[in-house]
Amino acid sequence: MTLALLTAFAVMAMRFAMHLLGNTPEGMDFMFVHFMALVTVIFFTGLQLMRAHRPVGFPELMRESFKNAAVYSLLIGLFIWLFYTYIDTTSIQTRLDDLVVGYMRSGKTEEEVRPSLEQLVTPFNLATISFFALLVVSAILSLVLSGMQHKVFRRFMR
Repeated sequence: MTLALLTAFAVMAMRFAMHLLGNTPEGMDFMFVHFMALVTVIFFTGLQLMRAHRPVGFPELMRESFKNAAVYSLLIGLFIWLFYTYIDTTSIQTRLDDLVVGYMRSGKTEEEVRPSLEQLVTPFNLATISFFALLVVSAILSLVLSGMQHKVFRRFMR
C-alpha cells in the first residue's frame, strides 16, 4: 500500500510540476507514465509478497497486486478531478472549443453541438474515464505480472 501511495504522489507531483512549467500533457500523452507506474506498483508488490518466507499462490499475488494498483488508480482519478476542477480550469474549455470547431467544420452548428459536449467534457467525466481505464489496465497487468512472478521469477527467488 505504501508503494502505491508513494508512486501516486510522485506521479501527481510530476504532473503538477509540468503544469507549473507550462508543459501540461494533453490527452493520452501522460498515459505512458501511468503505465510504467502501474508496472512498478504491481511488480514490486508481488516481489515483496514473494520475499516473505511463506508460500504465496497465484491468486494471492494477483489480489494483492491488483489491490495496490486499484489504490493508485483511485488516487490518480481523484487527482485528475481536482486538477481540472481547481488547478487547470482553462484546459477543459480549450478542449471543448477545439471539439466544437471540429464539429462545425463537418457542417454542424455550434448551437447543436456545444450543449451536448458541455455535458460530456467535464472534469468529473475525465476523471471517471481515467479511473476506469487505469483500473482495466491494472487488472490486465496484475494478471500478466502475477503469472510471470508465479511461474518464472519464483525459480530465481530460491
